[in-house]
Amino acid sequence: MTVRNRFIDSAATAAMLGAGLLATAAPATAAVSAAVPAASAASAPATARGLNCGSPRPLTGSGGHKGASVSCTGGAFTASIVCDKQGYRYVHFGNRAVSGGTSTVWCDLGAYVVSVRVEPT
Repeated sequence: MTVRNRFIDSAATAAMLGAGLLATAAPATAAVSAAVPAASAASAPATARGLNCGSPRPLTGSGGHKGASVSCTGGAFTASIVCDKQGYRYVHFGNRAVSGGTSTVWCDLGAYVVSVRVEPT
């Protein structure tokens, strides 16, 4: 991870906090670990602005990449995950999905998922 990427991730997080999105939207957050099977992952019902989301599904991709996907109804949304790689935590954002769709997001190779968030968009 380069200093530039760390700065971009920090700037994105600061922008979200500064805009009040995290303070006012009450995003759904559920801890998802690579070792936790999908059936025992905590439920993530997002009630902010009418979203109804299912449990985040942990994913393992090619080469061992870890990620998660979330499906919601009730409006457009974007999933994000907090990843941890050797003690360094950062945020990755998934695709924007419409009601009934799925937002999928991945960590870098060698990192694991700390938490999953859903934001109405």
